[in-house]
Amino acid sequence: MNQKTSRKYELIAQIAVGENNSMQLLTELCSIDFQTAFEMWEYALSKGKDLVDGGFDLFQRVSETKTRQLFCESLPLQKLVYSSPSAAGDRSVVFLANLVLGNKLDAADECLQKLRTNSFIDFSDTMRLVLDTTFALYCERNNVRVPVFNKKQKNLIIGYINKMKGPNKALLLQRMKEL
Repeated sequence: MNQKTSRKYELIAQIAVGENNSMQLLTELCSIDFQTAFEMWEYALSKGKDLVDGGFDLFQRVSETKTRQLFCESLPLQKLVYSSPSAAGDRSVVFLANLVLGNKLDAADECLQKLRTNSFIDFSDTMRLVLDTTFALYCERNNVRVPVFNKKQKNLIIGYINKMKGPNKALLLQRMKEL
């Protein structure tokens, strides 16, 4: 076994026993083996570590494409992230908005389902944040003032808006109808 492989297993063991510097350990592991680090992020989240935003920052900084691919393939990770108290955090909301804009609608649907049943957050406020973020990202990327969504994107968003309660529902439905 070479030194790199040995260090990889040391890092895995340290994360597994719950060392306090998990984000630092994940960062080092990511430089050795991206996929293993991603799996250990899922493991750490399953053990109650609050590494949602830090994990998104780390993995997207290294490779947005791999992060999106691995995240979309992992239903347990989607559940851990979007059922957590950190689900309405900046990084997880931006990631979800990017899933919608990138037409990863099956994964976005799974994440929205988890958000809807998340007892730690207010779904109505979070859905408004997701929609505001999605609009802002689209307009910024395309240098326009009004976003344009395809039919599947609209149906997904409107479907979840219709499941909302409270004052945000009418506002968000109106915004979607104006598109």
